[in-house]
Amino acid sequence: MAATDHQLAIGELAHRAGMSTSRLRYYERRGLLNPPQRHAGKRRYQPTVLRRLAIIDAAQRVGFSLDEIKDLLGSRGGPAHERLRRLALHKLPEIDQLIQRATTVQALLRYCGDCHCHSIDECKLLEERTALLEHRALHVRSAAREAGNLPDKSRGALDVSPKAGNVDHDSQSQDR
Repeated sequence: MAATDHQLAIGELAHRAGMSTSRLRYYERRGLLNPPQRHAGKRRYQPTVLRRLAIIDAAQRVGFSLDEIKDLLGSRGGPAHERLRRLALHKLPEIDQLIQRATTVQALLRYCGDCHCHSIDECKLLEERTALLEHRALHVRSAAREAGNLPDKSRGALDVSPKAGNVDHDSQSQDR
């Protein structure tokens, strides 16, 4: 039996893994896959590479970057379960933010789905968004002022609240 009988050509590996050959070559360049043996100039992979590809795919599906996956697959930095635990705990806050954003988008889409406005210009959704932006701007300015990073309006600073035009030139001239 020849040495290549149990090895897979790149096309066969790609087919079995459900990936493109260019993706496999990309993983090689990024260091996620070890360079395969070559016979007559063609890549030949051990069947065990399928397991590694499944791990890479699963890790990507839960949100790990290729750099994080490379770290997970590497032999440095302690046992694999410790690297996985560290990466998972690092990833959880990102996922919490993603869930919060998705929940907000879901509520917004439900609101839009119930919209009966005749024109986008009269839509309450935009009024609520404008009010939210004004609230955030006031909060940011207040926090910056408390931290000493924003001058007090009484000393002639511009009012950059999200009112019409973003800059309130009238309050600037009245403050002087």
